[in-house]
Amino acid sequence: MRFRKDLGDLTDLKKSIKKHGLIHPIVKDSNGNLIAGARRAQACKDLGIEPEVRVIDFDNPQQAEIDENTCRKDFTPREIYEIAQYYNEQHSRQGRRNDSNGNGDFVQNPNKVKKPIAAVARFTGKSIDTISKLKQIFESDYEDVKIDLDLNKTSINDAYKRVKIRRKNAVERERMRKQIAELGHWEARKEESRLNEEKRQQRQQRKKNRRVLALEIIDLGYKALAMKMHPDKGGSSDGMIELQDVKQQIHLYIKRRSDEVLYFK
Repeated sequence: MRFRKDLGDLTDLKKSIKKHGLIHPIVKDSNGNLIAGARRAQACKDLGIEPEVRVIDFDNPQQAEIDENTCRKDFTPREIYEIAQYYNEQHSRQGRRNDSNGNGDFVQNPNKVKKPIAAVARFTGKSIDTISKLKQIFESDYEDVKIDLDLNKTSINDAYKRVKIRRKNAVERERMRKQIAELGHWEARKEESRLNEEKRQQRQQRKKNRRVLALEIIDLGYKALAMKMHPDKGGSSDGMIELQDVKQQIHLYIKRRSDEVLYFK
């Protein structure tokens, strides 16, 4: 007595057998009773292929059937991701073979992009959302999360949440870094402006000092000449008036040219 009665959809299995042949042989006992491979046997029959058969006698054929269908190891998350990558690559190549831009160059058909992930989801038993999460996990830079997932220390959902949080934090850190850089740039420009203003004030002070020095020199020269040209010293009033007039003209000249560098010997 066999437990499996419903063989299900054999379409994908037939395609695989037609393309690759029968990977696992059908198992029967020495009396010709089917032990394992009912779906494979029916697919080969539909294809008109004579399947490879192994003959094994079991003490408990019913338990052998149960074990053959249940004692299997599922693909690991990383294996599912790698399978999805393989399907994407194969689909891309198939697209380039099938679609031409009219110049003899083959290009990918964008309408077929989502089909590979659907195929992987179908035969791995994982949802499209789960496979999408695996893609984001294993294409991230967070090796510790990947290792925890490989070692079964965390679930796919928890690993995805960790990656999502870290990416969010990384975006926030980058935003803060840019703000700090902009603030530093603003502070640098502010300091530059302060230094420029300080230099401007120093230049003005130097000009002012030169003007004051020039006026002081003129006054000293005037006093020296006045002592010699004063009427009490044998000079004339007209000479003193002329000397005062020259002094005033020089003062006006210096004030008008106060922004120029003046040299005195």
